[in-house]
Amino acid sequence: MLCYPAEDAATISGPPLRFLAPAEADAPALLFLHGAGCGAWVWDEGFGARCAAHGLDGTAPLLTRHRGATGLSVLDYVAEARALLAGLKRDVVLVGHSLGALVAQHLLLEPAVRGAVLLTPVPPEGLWLSSAQLAWTDPVLWAEAARMDAATGSAPAALAPTLFGPSMPAAAAQQFLARMGGESQAALLEAQFPQPVPMGWLHGRKLLVLGAAEDRLISPDAARRCALWHGAELEILPDRGHLLMLEPGWEAVADRVIAWVRKLG
Repeated sequence: MLCYPAEDAATISGPPLRFLAPAEADAPALLFLHGAGCGAWVWDEGFGARCAAHGLDGTAPLLTRHRGATGLSVLDYVAEARALLAGLKRDVVLVGHSLGALVAQHLLLEPAVRGAVLLTPVPPEGLWLSSAQLAWTDPVLWAEAARMDAATGSAPAALAPTLFGPSMPAAAAQQFLARMGGESQAALLEAQFPQPVPMGWLHGRKLLVLGAAEDRLISPDAARRCALWHGAELEILPDRGHLLMLEPGWEAVADRVIAWVRKLG
């Protein structure tokens, strides 16, 4: 397995990370799409390499969030991901997390897309309901979670319970929080509202939706509604939070993705 790293994806746009399988594989490639305030680095903490070690090539871009002083939109992210998808010139399974899962849902009619795995996804309805629920139950955490457009590294320690499950060590959570931020305010606002993503009967792709039982940002109910929209398989993973690819036990999540992609044939 070879991994070609980009520059620090927490703050700097650069070439995508490439996770190459050790031998030529017949399986589709994976296109990893990160969530809000994150970067390609979330897949470089082991997840992408584990998929490659099991024969699944992967590409993980850092989506461009700003052009000059202008924050880009979700549709800008979709256009960038679509261009990268076309450049891969092979069948692809999308693996999107949170806002990246919303981007993936916009791409389901692309001919190269064989299917998608959506991890704690922003549902087609947008985040308005999930945001309202968090604002009602914990307005302080809601206010902090809404500030992912703040400068990278400015996320407060209090945000950790919103993003990570109970098994996440505090020190590790703070290390990851220090790499987060800098999201486009325009994209964050756009993601609050219903999105023009195709329903399952229209796109006909197979999907796996993985929700997290301890996710306070995108609730299991939101994951269920997303799966219902797409006619997708759904699993709610116990004892896990929003950033489940970074938490202890991420290997089991990666293995579930690998097994599902293999089953696509």
